[in-house]
Amino acid sequence: MDVFDELDDAALTDLCAAMTTDQRRHAATLALWRLRAPLLMLRLNPVWGLHRTVVERVFRAMILTPGEEESHRAYTEAVAEMVSTPFFTDPEEGELDDVIAEVQVAALVELEMWNVLDKLSAEEVERIIRRPREVSRWLDSSTRDSLWDHPAHRAHERYLATAPGQGRGSDFGYHSTCNLAAEAACHDIVLALPPTAGLLGTAAGREALALCEAFSTELVSTLAWQHNMGY
Repeated sequence: MDVFDELDDAALTDLCAAMTTDQRRHAATLALWRLRAPLLMLRLNPVWGLHRTVVERVFRAMILTPGEEESHRAYTEAVAEMVSTPFFTDPEEGELDDVIAEVQVAALVELEMWNVLDKLSAEEVERIIRRPREVSRWLDSSTRDSLWDHPAHRAHERYLATAPGQGRGSDFGYHSTCNLAAEAACHDIVLALPPTAGLLGTAAGREALALCEAFSTELVSTLAWQHNMGY
Protein backbone atom coordinates (compact mmCIF):
# COMPACT_ATOMS: atom_id res chain seq x y z
CA MET A 1 0.00 0.00 0.00
CA ASP A 2 1.31 3.41 -0.96
CA VAL A 3 1.30 6.38 1.37
CA PHE A 4 -2.34 7.24 2.03
CA ASP A 5 -3.77 10.08 -0.03
CA GLU A 6 -4.97 13.01 2.00
CA LEU A 7 -8.62 13.94 1.72
CA ASP A 8 -9.22 17.64 1.16
CA ASP A 9 -11.97 18.98 3.42
CA ALA A 10 -11.93 22.64 4.40
CA ALA A 11 -14.86 22.06 6.75
CA LEU A 12 -12.73 19.79 8.94
CA THR A 13 -9.99 22.41 9.09
CA ASP A 14 -12.46 25.04 10.26
CA LEU A 15 -14.03 22.68 12.79
CA CYS A 16 -10.69 21.76 14.39
CA ALA A 17 -9.67 25.41 14.57
CA ALA A 18 -12.90 26.28 16.42
CA MET A 19 -12.62 23.48 18.99
CA THR A 20 -11.45 23.98 22.56
CA THR A 21 -8.43 22.10 23.90
CA ASP A 22 -10.61 19.43 25.53
CA GLN A 23 -12.75 19.05 22.41
CA ARG A 24 -9.68 18.57 20.26
CA ARG A 25 -8.37 15.90 22.59
CA HIS A 26 -11.70 14.07 22.54
CA ALA A 27 -12.01 14.29 18.75
CA ALA A 28 -8.48 12.94 18.27
CA THR A 29 -9.07 10.16 20.80
CA LEU A 30 -12.22 9.05 19.02
CA ALA A 31 -10.47 9.09 15.64
CA LEU A 32 -7.78 6.80 17.05
CA TRP A 33 -10.49 4.62 18.60
CA ARG A 34 -11.73 3.97 15.06
CA LEU A 35 -8.34 2.35 14.35
CA ARG A 36 -8.13 0.50 17.66
CA ALA A 37 -9.48 -2.97 16.89
CA PRO A 38 -6.86 -3.90 14.24
CA LEU A 39 -4.21 -3.46 16.95
CA LEU A 40 -6.05 -5.52 19.54
CA MET A 41 -7.89 -8.16 17.52
CA LEU A 42 -5.34 -8.98 14.82
CA ARG A 43 -1.89 -10.47 15.21
CA LEU A 44 0.96 -8.01 15.77
CA ASN A 45 4.28 -8.74 14.11
CA PRO A 46 6.38 -10.60 16.75
CA VAL A 47 9.48 -8.70 15.62
CA TRP A 48 7.92 -5.52 16.98
CA GLY A 49 8.10 -6.85 20.55
CA LEU A 50 4.78 -5.14 21.21
CA HIS A 51 2.06 -7.02 23.06
CA ARG A 52 -1.55 -5.98 22.59
CA THR A 53 -1.99 -5.52 26.34
CA VAL A 54 0.55 -2.69 26.20
CA VAL A 55 -1.40 -1.00 23.42
CA GLU A 56 -4.64 -1.52 25.33
CA ARG A 57 -3.17 0.24 28.37
CA VAL A 58 -2.41 3.31 26.25
CA PHE A 59 -5.94 3.42 24.87
CA ARG A 60 -7.50 3.01 28.30
CA ALA A 61 -5.34 5.79 29.74
CA MET A 62 -6.38 8.12 26.92
CA ILE A 63 -10.01 8.15 28.05
CA LEU A 64 -9.46 8.82 31.74
CA THR A 65 -10.89 12.11 32.99
CA PRO A 66 -8.81 14.92 31.46
CA GLY A 67 -6.93 17.26 33.75
CA GLU A 68 -6.42 14.79 36.57
CA GLU A 69 -2.90 13.99 37.69
CA GLU A 70 -3.73 10.30 37.82
CA SER A 71 -4.73 10.25 34.15
CA HIS A 72 -1.52 12.05 33.18
CA ARG A 73 0.57 9.56 35.11
CA ALA A 74 -1.29 6.54 33.73
CA TYR A 75 -0.88 7.74 30.17
CA THR A 76 2.80 8.62 30.63
CA GLU A 77 3.58 5.20 32.11
CA ALA A 78 1.64 3.35 29.41
CA VAL A 79 3.31 5.24 26.56
CA ALA A 80 6.77 4.78 28.13
CA GLU A 81 6.21 1.02 28.13
CA MET A 82 4.97 1.07 24.53
CA VAL A 83 7.83 3.15 23.09
CA SER A 84 10.45 0.98 24.81
CA THR A 85 9.63 -1.91 22.44
CA PRO A 86 11.70 -2.69 19.32
CA PHE A 87 8.95 -1.31 17.09
CA PHE A 88 9.90 2.18 18.29
CA THR A 89 13.52 1.74 19.40
CA ASP A 90 14.74 -0.32 16.44
CA PRO A 91 12.21 0.07 13.62
CA GLU A 92 12.54 -2.13 10.56
CA GLU A 93 13.43 -0.48 7.29
CA GLY A 94 11.84 -1.16 3.93
CA GLU A 95 8.34 -1.59 2.63
CA LEU A 96 5.70 -3.51 4.54
CA ASP A 97 4.15 -6.30 2.50
CA ASP A 98 1.24 -7.12 4.77
CA VAL A 99 -2.06 -5.24 4.60
CA ILE A 100 -2.74 -5.73 8.30
CA ALA A 101 0.70 -4.45 9.30
CA GLU A 102 0.24 -1.37 7.09
CA VAL A 103 -2.86 -0.27 8.97
CA GLN A 104 -1.41 -1.23 12.36
CA VAL A 105 1.70 0.87 11.72
CA ALA A 106 -0.41 3.85 10.66
CA ALA A 107 -2.38 3.58 13.91
CA LEU A 108 0.70 3.09 16.11
CA VAL A 109 2.45 6.15 14.70
CA GLU A 110 -0.56 8.33 15.52
CA LEU A 111 -0.98 6.67 18.92
CA GLU A 112 2.58 7.59 19.87
CA MET A 113 2.07 11.22 18.84
CA TRP A 114 -1.19 11.73 20.73
CA ASN A 115 -0.32 13.26 24.09
CA VAL A 116 -2.70 13.99 26.95
CA LEU A 117 -0.13 16.24 28.60
CA ASP A 118 0.24 18.74 25.77
CA LYS A 119 -2.26 20.92 23.96
CA LEU A 120 -3.03 19.41 20.59
CA SER A 121 -2.99 22.00 17.85
CA ALA A 122 -5.78 22.24 15.31
CA GLU A 123 -3.39 20.93 12.67
CA GLU A 124 -2.40 17.91 14.76
CA VAL A 125 -6.01 17.01 15.50
CA GLU A 126 -6.97 17.38 11.86
CA ARG A 127 -4.15 15.04 10.83
CA ILE A 128 -5.26 12.40 13.32
CA ILE A 129 -8.91 12.65 12.24
CA ARG A 130 -7.87 12.24 8.62
CA ARG A 131 -6.08 8.97 9.34
CA PRO A 132 -9.19 6.72 9.60
CA ARG A 133 -10.56 8.55 6.55
CA GLU A 134 -7.44 7.60 4.62
CA VAL A 135 -7.45 4.01 5.84
CA SER A 136 -11.13 3.69 4.93
CA ARG A 137 -10.68 5.11 1.47
CA TRP A 138 -7.78 2.78 0.76
CA LEU A 139 -9.76 -0.24 1.96
CA ASP A 140 -12.70 0.75 -0.23
CA SER A 141 -10.43 1.12 -3.24
CA SER A 142 -8.63 -2.18 -2.76
CA THR A 143 -11.91 -4.00 -2.07
CA ARG A 144 -13.47 -2.54 -5.20
CA ASP A 145 -10.44 -3.59 -7.29
CA SER A 146 -10.36 -7.12 -5.89
CA LEU A 147 -11.14 -10.10 -8.13
CA TRP A 148 -13.31 -11.48 -5.32
CA ASP A 149 -16.42 -10.01 -3.75
CA HIS A 150 -16.25 -9.03 -0.11
CA PRO A 151 -18.23 -11.61 1.89
CA ALA A 152 -20.57 -8.85 3.09
CA HIS A 153 -20.75 -6.92 -0.18
CA ARG A 154 -24.54 -7.24 -0.47
CA ALA A 155 -25.03 -5.85 3.03
CA HIS A 156 -22.59 -3.06 2.17
CA GLU A 157 -24.56 -2.23 -0.97
CA ARG A 158 -27.80 -2.09 1.00
CA TYR A 159 -26.20 0.24 3.54
CA LEU A 160 -24.91 2.56 0.83
CA ALA A 161 -28.30 2.59 -0.87
CA THR A 162 -29.95 3.96 2.27
CA ALA A 163 -27.10 5.90 3.92
CA PRO A 164 -27.56 9.67 4.31
CA GLY A 165 -25.83 11.59 1.54
CA GLN A 166 -22.28 12.51 2.51
CA GLY A 167 -21.66 14.81 -0.47
CA ARG A 168 -18.68 12.73 -1.51
CA GLY A 169 -19.65 11.35 -4.88
CA SER A 170 -20.98 8.02 -6.05
CA ASP A 171 -17.63 6.24 -5.73
CA PHE A 172 -17.39 6.86 -1.98
CA GLY A 173 -17.40 3.33 -0.56
CA TYR A 174 -18.76 1.50 2.42
CA HIS A 175 -15.95 2.00 4.93
CA SER A 176 -15.51 5.66 4.04
CA THR A 177 -19.22 6.30 4.42
CA CYS A 178 -19.38 4.43 7.74
CA ASN A 179 -16.35 6.32 9.04
CA LEU A 180 -17.78 9.70 8.08
CA ALA A 181 -21.08 8.84 9.73
CA ALA A 182 -19.27 7.87 12.94
CA GLU A 183 -17.00 10.92 12.70
CA ALA A 184 -19.92 13.31 12.28
CA ALA A 185 -21.81 11.78 15.19
CA CYS A 186 -18.72 11.97 17.38
CA HIS A 187 -18.11 15.62 16.51
CA ASP A 188 -21.69 16.45 17.49
CA ILE A 189 -21.23 14.62 20.79
CA VAL A 190 -17.84 16.21 21.52
CA LEU A 191 -19.15 19.72 20.88
CA ALA A 192 -22.09 19.12 23.23
CA LEU A 193 -20.13 17.61 26.13
CA PRO A 194 -19.91 19.72 29.29
CA PRO A 195 -16.56 21.50 29.68
CA THR A 196 -13.83 19.27 31.20
CA ALA A 197 -16.09 16.20 30.94
CA GLY A 198 -14.34 12.95 30.06
CA LEU A 199 -15.57 10.52 27.44
CA LEU A 200 -16.28 7.91 30.08
CA GLY A 201 -18.04 10.39 32.34
CA THR A 202 -21.19 10.83 30.26
CA ALA A 203 -23.57 8.53 28.42
CA ALA A 204 -22.96 10.52 25.24
CA GLY A 205 -19.20 10.06 25.53
CA ARG A 206 -19.60 6.33 26.01
CA GLU A 207 -21.91 6.22 23.00
CA ALA A 208 -19.23 7.91 20.88
CA LEU A 209 -16.65 5.34 21.97
CA ALA A 210 -19.07 2.52 21.13
CA LEU A 211 -19.70 3.96 17.65
CA CYS A 212 -15.97 4.09 16.98
CA GLU A 213 -15.45 0.60 18.37
CA ALA A 214 -18.14 -0.78 16.04
CA PHE A 215 -16.52 0.85 13.01
CA SER A 216 -13.09 -0.37 14.10
CA THR A 217 -14.38 -3.93 14.25
CA GLU A 218 -15.63 -3.57 10.66
CA LEU A 219 -12.06 -2.73 9.65
CA VAL A 220 -10.86 -5.95 11.25
CA SER A 221 -13.25 -8.04 9.15
CA THR A 222 -12.14 -6.46 5.89
CA LEU A 223 -8.44 -6.53 6.76
CA ALA A 224 -8.63 -10.22 7.70
CA TRP A 225 -10.45 -10.99 4.46
CA GLN A 226 -7.92 -9.09 2.35
CA HIS A 227 -5.05 -10.80 4.16
CA ASN A 228 -6.57 -14.20 3.43
CA MET A 229 -6.93 -13.20 -0.24
CA GLY A 230 -3.19 -12.52 -0.38
CA TYR A 231 -3.04 -8.72 -0.18
